[in-house]
Amino acid sequence: MSLLRTLSLRIVNLVILLLIVLFMVSYALSGPASKILEQQIQQEARAITINLVRSGHFNSTQVQAVYNAIVNQLREAYGLNQPPMIRTFYVMYNMLVFNWGYSYFPQEYGVASGKVVDIIMSAFPGTILLDTFGILLSALIGIEIGLRSALRYGSKLDRGVMYYAAISNGIPQWWLGIVMLLVFSFYLGMIRSPIQFPAGGILSPQYYSVWLVNPFKVFLNYKAVLDLLWHLTLPLATVLIINVGGWAYFARTVVLNISQEDFVTFAKIKGLPEGYVVNRYILRPAAPTILTSIFITLPFIIFGGFLITEIVFRWWGLGYVYNIAIVQSPTPDMPIVVALTYASTLLYIVIIFIMEILYIILDPRLRER
Repeated sequence: MSLLRTLSLRIVNLVILLLIVLFMVSYALSGPASKILEQQIQQEARAITINLVRSGHFNSTQVQAVYNAIVNQLREAYGLNQPPMIRTFYVMYNMLVFNWGYSYFPQEYGVASGKVVDIIMSAFPGTILLDTFGILLSALIGIEIGLRSALRYGSKLDRGVMYYAAISNGIPQWWLGIVMLLVFSFYLGMIRSPIQFPAGGILSPQYYSVWLVNPFKVFLNYKAVLDLLWHLTLPLATVLIINVGGWAYFARTVVLNISQEDFVTFAKIKGLPEGYVVNRYILRPAAPTILTSIFITLPFIIFGGFLITEIVFRWWGLGYVYNIAIVQSPTPDMPIVVALTYASTLLYIVIIFIMEILYIILDPRLRER
């Protein structure tokens, strides 16, 4: 089977998977979630008509007519006047073209436009900074430590890595975040330490409003960048402390298993340099497994993997948005939930396809099939 045909089949399978997931989520939105939207529409129309009644310029018949007109227009705008299956495909189309509509409760997020895309895009850079960068840096440090630990099997370093991995995996990340805030923010503030970390948030108030409108403008102001890094210190330290141990143990296990293979033993018997054996015969076969773990972790981490950690630090990221949409809103904010679900599935599929290409590059056996 040619390389082009293999990749084409993979793309078709992944697109079918995306459409199935999108259909299931869209059907959920067009069914039970539509009742929630119907109630929200009626509440909004009722609030408008109450103001008309208070003005005293309209009689009851006119107010009722305005109420009915508003409800009908909103129901038509959201496709609620269509059968459930038609609404399902209506929602699917809007998701595919990134027309994600408006949040039911825009005031909960602080984004003036209320558009789902604007809300997600305002939180996305924060997630990239803390979650994605944090997990990638953790993986980089942990894999390096795990490699050195495996090559010195049984040494003090190896035993230390084992103990550290066991301890870090047993500590909830959000709990360590609370401890970090108590020690480096609250207690340092009590003793009036010259060095005191922020008690939460992604930026100080004078920069936060700019971040909600256009996060990239913050990076044009060096004072705002320094303020952002200052707020990032404690959350990033928390992510590193918890995740480095797990990555180190994972890399150590993979490298140890490969080190015991016959082809590695034969390479050592041939007298090849140790560095060459490690790079050619150990690291290269280990790369697909390690890359798989990293790539599979990214969609989960980006779209809510550090949800509680972001809540603890009040870090404006996608996990924090998820929390607002599901928990803090009067009713579940379904446009936000569906958009995040679709975006995470789309990212997962893109990452899977990139992994397929990397596998072919790293593993010559796949190129020969």
